[in-house]
Amino acid sequence: MTTHCNNVELIPGTELMSDDSSATKTLVPTPSSDPRDPLNWSRKWKLMVMASQWLFTWISVTGALSIAPMFPLLGAQFHLNNSQLAMLTGITVITLGFANFIIVPLSNIFGRRAVSLVFSILITLTCVWQAMATSHSSLLAARAVNGLVCATSESIPVQMIADVFFLHERGLWTGVYFTGYFMGAFLGPIMAGAIAAHHGWQSFFWLETALSGVSIILIALTFPETKYHRNNAVLKISAPIQTRSDIITSEDQSQHEKQATHAAAQDSERSSLDTPSAIQGRPSRAQFMPFQNPDPRWKMFIVRDTWTPIKVFFNPIILWAGLMLAGPADIVLFFNISESPILAAPPYLFTPEKVGYTNFAFAIGALVGLATAGPYSDWVAACATRKNGGVREAEMRLPALWFYMVITMLSLILGGMAYQRQWAWGHIVVWGYGFAGLSVTTVPTICIAYAIDCYKPISGEIMVVATVCKNFIAFSYSYWVFDLAHDSKDGWITPAMVIFACTVGPALFAFPLYYGLGKRIRRWTKGSDVHRMEELI
Repeated sequence: MTTHCNNVELIPGTELMSDDSSATKTLVPTPSSDPRDPLNWSRKWKLMVMASQWLFTWISVTGALSIAPMFPLLGAQFHLNNSQLAMLTGITVITLGFANFIIVPLSNIFGRRAVSLVFSILITLTCVWQAMATSHSSLLAARAVNGLVCATSESIPVQMIADVFFLHERGLWTGVYFTGYFMGAFLGPIMAGAIAAHHGWQSFFWLETALSGVSIILIALTFPETKYHRNNAVLKISAPIQTRSDIITSEDQSQHEKQATHAAAQDSERSSLDTPSAIQGRPSRAQFMPFQNPDPRWKMFIVRDTWTPIKVFFNPIILWAGLMLAGPADIVLFFNISESPILAAPPYLFTPEKVGYTNFAFAIGALVGLATAGPYSDWVAACATRKNGGVREAEMRLPALWFYMVITMLSLILGGMAYQRQWAWGHIVVWGYGFAGLSVTTVPTICIAYAIDCYKPISGEIMVVATVCKNFIAFSYSYWVFDLAHDSKDGWITPAMVIFACTVGPALFAFPLYYGLGKRIRRWTKGSDVHRMEELI
């Protein structure tokens, strides 16, 4: 639906902002009058649920993506070459991506709690399997299944955020989720290297078994069912909510809601709404039951949750955002799978423990990126909005991308040269690993935020598309990175430049998006049914 207001064409992704670049918003989705509605839960209960899923994500990712420092020990025991070792990560990555096509419909049919409980038990069992593996084939199979069940960390938390928080709040809490995800990916190798160096590689998987057991208890005690089907015909509760600086901003409501007249409702309710919802509810005993009755609309969910990601994959904006997540994330994977072969060999001769410690550079870079990308992109968009007379276009955040893309390019150029020319290890760690960590939490943040600004109701499907792009490309790296580095006369510079092309190439598409193509695409797709999917759950 397109609305013209004061000669401004309002289509999804275009907002009318106030003088201070904020916007008054209705509560979306509309909360019901039921205190059991997750949107009506008190702040304490919402924070408890968020903390539970944050820890579950951290534990899952730590076990799935942290074995690189142990490559020398695994290679010695099972007589594996570098490509075979890289496949131990690659097989986990590919199953992590495609399992969401199964997990998302399951969670919509049986509920978030049931799926989280069952899969957390399966995660524990796969950790036991990895610890007890006595052959390469057994360990490889265990890694594949571990990725399959750990994929809940890439879908359930995002769905939970959509269940519990209003649209304008989801950006902040999605950023908190990504912090847990990346800290698991970056701090996990530090744990793995230190434990394996002193107690053997099996000890790390036994630790993960114990941590996964803790996650089962956490989910059982602190994660009630958050899926709730409310009657969307009830009267809307409106409140003035200010735009927040966040990591992935899904806070703007759809256009027909933004154009609604809520002045009278706000005047009558403003005094009683100190919090987003006037009702301070809590989960019921039934929401803590291990299993809920299957949703009778299960056929619809199977079709919708399988078809929609495929459908939106061909949307240019969403595909571009997925590739922009994949590029920096797979740069981190490139350095991750190559850190042990490089740093454990001459002239560095690092132990697995020291190799693990180099991952602090990824973590520090990631934290700097998480602290800066959201506020910086919001500031850039706010400045452009003021110059545009208070009309905000989704593309106005894209100029914030330029600085971080320079960091991304430097990471690959300097990291590849440091690998090949055997610079001092500090150069590898700072310019390669540190800049890669900064890139992976900034470039995707801005690009995914842009896609969600354009297509807010399908933020979950956007993340599925982005995750599949990321993990499919990452899986391919385990096949060719080491062979290309060894066969090329330029050594490690060659695979670094191939990855450079795969990362920077899609980034160039940001220019036509910013200079008119982005809004043209949004106009072409304004009538798509994806803009009405928020009401289906």
